[in-house]
Amino acid sequence: MAKKNKKTSKKKSNGKPKNNKSQETASLNTILTGDCIEMMQALPEGSIDLAFADPPFNIGYKYDVYDDRKTVDDYLEWSKQWMTEVHRLLKDDGAFWLAIGDDFAAELKILAHQLGFHSRNWVIWYYTFGVHCESKFTRSHTHLLYFVKNPKEFTFNRDAVAVPSARQLVYNDKRANPKGRVPDDTWILRPQDCQDGFNPDENCWYFPRVAGTFKERAGFHGCQMPEQLLGRIIRCCSRAGETVFDPFSGSASTSVVAKKLHRNFLTMELSEEYAEKGQERIDAVQPGDPLDGAEDPKLSAPVTYPVDGRGKQLSKATDKPMTDKQLKESFESELIAAFAEAHEGYSVDRLVLDPKLNQAFLDSCLRKSLEGTPLDLNRYLFRLRKSGKIKSAGIETEKRTSYSWDELDKYFDAAEIAWKLTVDEHRVSLDDLYCDPVLAAEFDRTAAQFAPGFQSIDYRWAALTVRKQSKLARSRSEKIARDRNSTKIETGKPIKLEKLDLEDCDSNPGLYVIQSGKKQLYVGETLNLKERLDRSFFGKKSGKNAWRKQGNSLKIAFPSINIQSKSTSHVANELLGYQSFIIAEHTPKLNALNQVVS
Repeated sequence: MAKKNKKTSKKKSNGKPKNNKSQETASLNTILTGDCIEMMQALPEGSIDLAFADPPFNIGYKYDVYDDRKTVDDYLEWSKQWMTEVHRLLKDDGAFWLAIGDDFAAELKILAHQLGFHSRNWVIWYYTFGVHCESKFTRSHTHLLYFVKNPKEFTFNRDAVAVPSARQLVYNDKRANPKGRVPDDTWILRPQDCQDGFNPDENCWYFPRVAGTFKERAGFHGCQMPEQLLGRIIRCCSRAGETVFDPFSGSASTSVVAKKLHRNFLTMELSEEYAEKGQERIDAVQPGDPLDGAEDPKLSAPVTYPVDGRGKQLSKATDKPMTDKQLKESFESELIAAFAEAHEGYSVDRLVLDPKLNQAFLDSCLRKSLEGTPLDLNRYLFRLRKSGKIKSAGIETEKRTSYSWDELDKYFDAAEIAWKLTVDEHRVSLDDLYCDPVLAAEFDRTAAQFAPGFQSIDYRWAALTVRKQSKLARSRSEKIARDRNSTKIETGKPIKLEKLDLEDCDSNPGLYVIQSGKKQLYVGETLNLKERLDRSFFGKKSGKNAWRKQGNSLKIAFPSINIQSKSTSHVANELLGYQSFIIAEHTPKLNALNQVVS
C-alpha cells in the first residue's frame, strides 16, 4: 500500500527532555559514537522514516571493539533491546530492514513480531565470494527481513523498484504497463549462465558481496553492504528529504547511499576508529553522486561461452561443440593472458598477494568472461605456475619482491599469528587463504590488530616468508637439540606484563614467550626485543588490545639463548631455529612456524 500524503504526528515519550527535536536535528548527517542502545534511548519517538540494520551475527567475527561471541540468551536479549528502540524511533508509516545470517534469522523474525513489527517480505540476498567451506555447503547468502510498523500505511515506492515485464522484454506487447511491474518472489540457483534468472524483479537478490579486491571496498571494515543493494531498499522505502537510520554504521555504506540519494541519515558506531573512517567516506560523496557497483549485478558474473541444445559449450570460431581438452586449453590460454596483462613484471605469488595487482588480474578475467570465483581463478593460476605453463608461455617476471629482515621484523609476529588464527578458524591452507579475497582481507585485519600501520602486502609477504622458513627452522631446531644434547630450553620465570619495565629490556636480538595462566600463547623471536615489545604491548599504536582478547593476566618470559652469528640474516635464521625448538616443546596456540603446511 502506498503511503498517504501526510506526515505522521510524533508522540511525546514520558521522561524525555523537551529539546528532543533539536537533539534529533543536531544528530542528523553525522556518525554518533558510543553504545547504540543508550544513544537510541536519548532520541525522540517517531523520528525516523526507514531503519536498516546489519548487526553483528554472533558468529565470532573479529571486530576491533565489539565482542561477537555472546551466549545465545545474551545475544537475543541484546537484540531485543536494540530492536525495541528501533520500533520506538520509527514513524507510524516507517519500515525496518534487518540483514541477518542463518544462525539467528528465525529467532529475530519471531522477536520482531513480538515487538510489534509486521512482516512484508523475507528476501534472500545471494552473493558471490562466499567463504569457502570443506565440510559443508559454502554459505553465499544473507537474509533480508522487511518489516513495517503499520501494515495499512507504509512507504513503498513501486516505480522506484519496478522492472520491465515479460510482455515488454519478450513479446513487445503494447498492452504492457510502460512503468514495468512489481518484483516477483522467485529463487534461482546460478547467476552466470541463467539469462532469465536473478533479475531485480525477484526476492532472491543477486548482488556480489563487496570483496577485498572490489574498487567499492572501503578497506577498514570487513562487513560491507553493496551500495546497489542498499540503494534498492532506500529508494523503495523512503523519499528524498526523509531520514534513514542505521544503528550499526560499520563501513558507513548506509549513510553514504542515503546521502547520494538525497536522504538525511542518522547512524551510530561503537568503534571510534570505524566512526572516523566512516565519516571520511561520507564526507567524500555528494548528493546526486552515482552509486558504486553495477546496477545490473549480473555484469559481475559474466556468461560463459554459448551452449548448444545439449548444454555443450560452442567454439567461438566454429560454433561446434568444444571438446573438454579444447575447453581446458582455451581457459588456460585466457587465464595466462589475464596474468600477462596484470602482473607488471612480478611473479604469480606477488600478483595473488598484492591487492592492487590481484584486482587488475581479476578485472582482466572479468573482461575475458572467464568463469569462476576469485578463489577459483587465483588457485588455477597457482596450478599453472606449478606446471610450468606460465614460464612456457614466455612471460617474463623480472621484478623481485624483496623485504629485508629488519623490515619484516616489524610485523613478522603479527603475520604469523594472523595466519594461525585465520587458517584454524576456516580450516584452509595458506594458499587458499591468499586466493580468497574475503579470507585474505580477514587475515589483513587480524594482522593489523597485532601490528597496526602496515600494508596488506607487507603482512601477506611476511606470512609467506614464515612458511618458506618453516622447514629450515625445524632443521635448525634439530641441530640445536643435538648440540645441546637436550630437547628443552629454560624459558625463565614469567613476569606479569603490566609489571614489566620496558627500560629494563635491551635492544638486542632475543626470544620471548607470552603466557596466559599456565597456557603458552606465543613464542616470539625478534632482532630488537625492546622495539618489538613496545610495538606489541606498550606503544600508543600497539597490539595490546588484540593481545588482551587472547587471554587474561598475560605474562612474559625470556628464554636464555646464545646467538653466535653477526650478520642480520644469520641472526634471524638462528632465532627462527630457537623459536622452532621452543614451539616443539610447548605447542603454543598462536604459532604457525612448525605446523604442517600445504
